[in-house]
Amino acid sequence: MQKSDSKREAVKAEIKNRLMAERDFLSFCKHVDRKHPVEARHVQVLAHKLEEVAKYILSDGQEGISRLMVFMPPRYWKSQTASRKFPAWLLGKNPDLRIIMTSYNADLASKHSKAVRDTIQSEEYSQVFGALASSNEPVLLDPESKASASWDIADRRGGMLAAGVGGGITGFGANLFIIDDPVKGRKEASSETLREDSYEWYRSTAYTRLEDHGAIIVIMTRWDVEDLSGHLLKAMVSDPEADQWEVVFMPALALEEDEYPKTREEFVENLLRGVFIPMGGDQLGRSPGEPLWQAKHDEHQLHALSVNMDDFEFVAQYQQMPRLAKGNFLDEADFDIVERAPKGLQWYRYVDLALGKTEQSDFNATAAVAMDDEGDEYIRDMVKERNLDLFMGSLKALMLSDGEEGTIYGIEDNAFQSLVVRQFLGDRSLAKIPIIGMTRKSSDGDKTQWAQPWRLRAKQGKVHLVRGAWNLSFLRTATAFPNGRNDDEIDTVSGGNQMIADDVSGTGKTASAEAVVVSAEEMFEQSVSSNW
Repeated sequence: MQKSDSKREAVKAEIKNRLMAERDFLSFCKHVDRKHPVEARHVQVLAHKLEEVAKYILSDGQEGISRLMVFMPPRYWKSQTASRKFPAWLLGKNPDLRIIMTSYNADLASKHSKAVRDTIQSEEYSQVFGALASSNEPVLLDPESKASASWDIADRRGGMLAAGVGGGITGFGANLFIIDDPVKGRKEASSETLREDSYEWYRSTAYTRLEDHGAIIVIMTRWDVEDLSGHLLKAMVSDPEADQWEVVFMPALALEEDEYPKTREEFVENLLRGVFIPMGGDQLGRSPGEPLWQAKHDEHQLHALSVNMDDFEFVAQYQQMPRLAKGNFLDEADFDIVERAPKGLQWYRYVDLALGKTEQSDFNATAAVAMDDEGDEYIRDMVKERNLDLFMGSLKALMLSDGEEGTIYGIEDNAFQSLVVRQFLGDRSLAKIPIIGMTRKSSDGDKTQWAQPWRLRAKQGKVHLVRGAWNLSFLRTATAFPNGRNDDEIDTVSGGNQMIADDVSGTGKTASAEAVVVSAEEMFEQSVSSNW
């Protein structure tokens, strides 16, 4: 081949590469960064999902993915792909788009933002979307955009804003909102306050910044069942109106076959526990135990990591399956989640009250508890609230709801709680609600001894949680008991169990609803002469 022919072929190949980079995201990654591991299968899957996100945004919501979660081990190129290359490619496709980039602090978010800006300023990018491309409207950085945390595209409406989770982003809309690593580490992940703050920020601030037909990407190494992703997953199955998320789930080692849910019920139970495990097996089609990225970590290296990290941390960060710490008194495995309880059970609610309204106060709590003829105990519809006034309103509404017909209420009757008992007994609208005031017996012992009877039942697999958004909160409290900060959810179950044992209805635990509905005045008369 002559030299001129060789040169023409090289030019044609370069033009083809540039056209492919404009059309295909993975080709773009390789064009602007020769080190990008586009041959890795997990990167290929991620790139495909990101193209679907772009499709959603560019089609004004007509097709594609609007909500994407990405769960991968640390240092597996998830941020390089989704937070650094993808925004640059998307702005090349439409320079009028606005992107918000957030992370656990502003510095990390700014580093991602700077990387996107630097890519747009590179010669490689210019060959695809900029001055060296064939486009009549090249994508160029605004020369006045000097800050790494906030910059714009020249002569267009597009650009990027970077901020820390919880930081200020008001006044800036987003066609794409990226949340990359909202949790810094184990200390932050273990803080209930920080977990709740990040979720509240998402709902009250981040979500309100989204433009019509905007998309959200959450990129995480999982730390805790109630991290931001855990909250969003639980909401997804608890409320049909909640956002539905596409999840890229890439554990470092493929799971065993029996770890994948076989039914929709198993899948939902996992989500209610804050863990996403897809139905249908490994998303890459791997065999059990097969490494995600052999070139980075083979099976032996991953085993060494698990040994040196502690299995609890390895399962969360590398397998993307966070779990609650193993409890000394109760463990997560002691409970299963069922879709519904058997019909015809007599339900009891012990109301555990606390006098407080601050974030440090104990919770007011109540749960419905029942037992079938086989001795299996069921717990449903936990309600807890720190503010006593709000709890009282919720409790009254619960008493009058159709689903509570025939439920017997036992309200703690000590000190200030006695006023609550009298208030409810004096409320004419509650005249047909069975209510008794209950005082703990000295023979019940401390909280641990009081919970011991149903704890032993749970250890035998005979305590079941009826599916609900409250399940995960209860499991966290149970595994921390008796050393956790709060024990109110445990106390209300202990009280309900005691009511079953004492058979306060006087009709047997399987009595019909009609047989136990008596007036509040009659129940009060019974409580005066009871042992409580």
